[in-house]
Amino acid sequence: MHQSPQTQRDSTRHFRVALVEKSAVPQGAAGDDWYRYVLESGYAAITGWRRGSLQEITQHAIHCTEELNARSATGFSPRAYRRKTT
Repeated sequence: MHQSPQTQRDSTRHFRVALVEKSAVPQGAAGDDWYRYVLESGYAAITGWRRGSLQEITQHAIHCTEELNARSATGFSPRAYRRKTT
């Protein structure tokens, strides 16, 4: 089991990568390069599965934590469409 480094860079970030590990192939899926990752924030945990290399999945998990933390810090998704107010 590979423990990923904590991705928090400052105190405003809440989610962190808790775990990235090689996983069995999910039912109905193909390939043998599956990994499971866990993002944690207090009592909340998000588990995801994705195909790729350990490095690719670790970077994906870090990106997910950055997106979640940006959303919680600003109250909206950085990719969400926002209508201009007049």
